[in-house]
Amino acid sequence: MKNEMLHNLIPLNHTKVAEGDTLLTLFFQNDKKEIPSNSQSQTEIQDLIKNGVFSGTAKTTSFIRASYIDQLNILVAGLGVKSDSTPEIARQTGAFVYNKITAEKVNELGIDVDALVKSAGKELASVTLGAFLEGFYLASYSFDKYKSVQKPAGKLKLVSLVSNDKKNDGWIKNLIEKTLITADCTFLTRDFSNEPSNIGTPTYYANTIAKIAKQYGIKCKIMGDAECKKEKMNLFLCVGEGSAQESKVVILEYTPKAAAKSAKTISLVGKGVTFDSGGISIKPSMKMEDMKHDMTGAATMLGATLMAARLGSKNKIVTLLGFAENMPGQNAVQPGNIITTRSGKTVEIINTDAEGRLVLADVLHLAQDYNPEVIVDSATLTGACTVALGKLASALFSNDSKLADQILDASEQTEEHLWELPLWDEYYEDIKSNYADMMNSANDGAGGTIRGAIFLKQFIKEGQKWAHVDLANRAYDQGYLPYNPRKGSSGVYVRTFAEFVMNYR
Repeated sequence: MKNEMLHNLIPLNHTKVAEGDTLLTLFFQNDKKEIPSNSQSQTEIQDLIKNGVFSGTAKTTSFIRASYIDQLNILVAGLGVKSDSTPEIARQTGAFVYNKITAEKVNELGIDVDALVKSAGKELASVTLGAFLEGFYLASYSFDKYKSVQKPAGKLKLVSLVSNDKKNDGWIKNLIEKTLITADCTFLTRDFSNEPSNIGTPTYYANTIAKIAKQYGIKCKIMGDAECKKEKMNLFLCVGEGSAQESKVVILEYTPKAAAKSAKTISLVGKGVTFDSGGISIKPSMKMEDMKHDMTGAATMLGATLMAARLGSKNKIVTLLGFAENMPGQNAVQPGNIITTRSGKTVEIINTDAEGRLVLADVLHLAQDYNPEVIVDSATLTGACTVALGKLASALFSNDSKLADQILDASEQTEEHLWELPLWDEYYEDIKSNYADMMNSANDGAGGTIRGAIFLKQFIKEGQKWAHVDLANRAYDQGYLPYNPRKGSSGVYVRTFAEFVMNYR
């Protein structure tokens, strides 16, 4: 599996001696064990602590600029009390450090690994440093390719993990690889979601994904309108009928080299509505420009697929991404229309702005042709998810408790929170139709997130393990976390889905 970067990331190396002009020590609160042996750093940090300038409180930094050319600048960053330490604290600290060194115009940064290992032990140091680097690199993202005056690039040219102990070489090198792949794949998801819809059409995404898949040795198939019609994917196709853009389904197949008999086939499915005007049930104009982000489910599953594949997943991955543009054109699907789905079930369209479930229903049904062990889909499906859960967790639904538990475990590992909501069959009563098998919406505000999930459940065959994540509330504008952009796509759950795929058993 090739591991070339898709983005121009700041180089991250493993060096024996700090080549940077700034040396960083990650510091647990009031932990003197972490003071480095470097005489200059030792003196400077002891003075900071003695004078009460720095104590290691979580997410705090202190910077001392060198007095002489041949000396290093000193940067310390606090991780809080060791017994209360979490990867998320380290992750956010990484983001604060990135912003600090950007403000200080640092050219090269060395991170003292030995001091952290001395204080925390190798296991905690590895977890802490990994999360720190995630936050550091995720904070470095920007999307300004369409600005006539480009934002000047930061001065930082190199980050080095500094250790004089050869015993640390192995895990440090693994950490470097995982950090860069994580950032690369998350940035790709953010880029796709941030792309304006006049550029980011279904065809654009399909063709771009095909090129990326070829680079990483992943099989790619693209289905256009004609192929989807042959598959009787009428529900998927009706979403794009009002648009001048052809709808596309992209199918990616990753098979690990020398796949073990124990390898599972996992299908990831993503909603990719490249712009959602609401169709005939047109949306209000307020913040409609954000509807370019309505393909974030597909972008997230793409990023997760690439991340798991590049990190050497032992499980097989079949990823299906449904791309369509929802517009109120002369051929647009209308409220009251009845559509026959790929499964043979019929749907009465009540609200054309409940289009994501129409995209997913046929694509989920198609995914089952690949005989996966489990199917997991992600979508910016309902605004009701924000009402239900706010900004801290997205909604998880599953027809299998063990599958749900594994996804929740993955989300706890990455600290990208999910909360399981009920998928009781009684909710189906709300969407039964007088004229068809079901309606795509009940057109009231009661339990909208659950109703969206219960609709999708109707297209999952008996015995198929399946989970659905409604990430509408966390897809973009998640700047309350310092490693996410203030505006635009967050890339949240790329790490979670990749973690799930890598560790599913």
